[in-house]
Amino acid sequence: MQPSGRPQLGYERVAEILRDMILSGELLPGERLPSEGELTARMEISRGTLREALRVLASQKLLTTTRGVKGGTFVAEPSPEDVSEYLSASLGLLSRGRVSVSQLLEVRAMLEVPAAGLAARRRSEADLERLASSIVLVGGEDTPEGARWSANSNFHVLLLRAAGNPLLDMITKPVFTVLRERFLRERADASFWRTVADEHAEILEHVRAGRADAASRAMRLHLAALRDTYTRIDVTQVDAGRGEDG
Repeated sequence: MQPSGRPQLGYERVAEILRDMILSGELLPGERLPSEGELTARMEISRGTLREALRVLASQKLLTTTRGVKGGTFVAEPSPEDVSEYLSASLGLLSRGRVSVSQLLEVRAMLEVPAAGLAARRRSEADLERLASSIVLVGGEDTPEGARWSANSNFHVLLLRAAGNPLLDMITKPVFTVLRERFLRERADASFWRTVADEHAEILEHVRAGRADAASRAMRLHLAALRDTYTRIDVTQVDAGRGEDG
């Protein structure tokens, strides 16, 4: 999709046509695209325009190219990791100006609160063991802030996986990635991380006991409690403040 306010370029129009054909099922995963000559004649475009359009779609993991006798350009079947990677990059760009911290946390709650309830119903013993091992009691101020953050985020990732729906992990991973990059982790002190560990332990107890409603409620309260700290350590807000001071 081209930025608003400027005309669509030729290769963007071609990429959009081919993308629509892929998403509509007219071109199926694994299917080989017609030759360059056939496509350029059918679409009345130059080879350069076509190749640029194909590069765009390849960067979006929609096409893949192989060489050799049986080579060519084929419709790809993106993996969950490919989708998360693309969403992470796009959301990261948006988050620097058009997406607020409140919006990020609101979407996170929409996903994680019901996921906690699902985890209480579906978790396995292995899930419980992994969740328990991820709750790290953070020590004093000398504990590396990277360790505090990784312990916190890993619990949430494992809980989503315990919910038993792989789409949850795929969709929330980009949100977690942006949160990880957007916040100044060192501005959260050790007492904050100790509280986080305590709240994680409470959520885990509800999940362990199969109390779905209580697990969702505890997750909702946990995410609400994070809001003030996350707002304070939001990189974009700190940068704006520095700009005003300058």
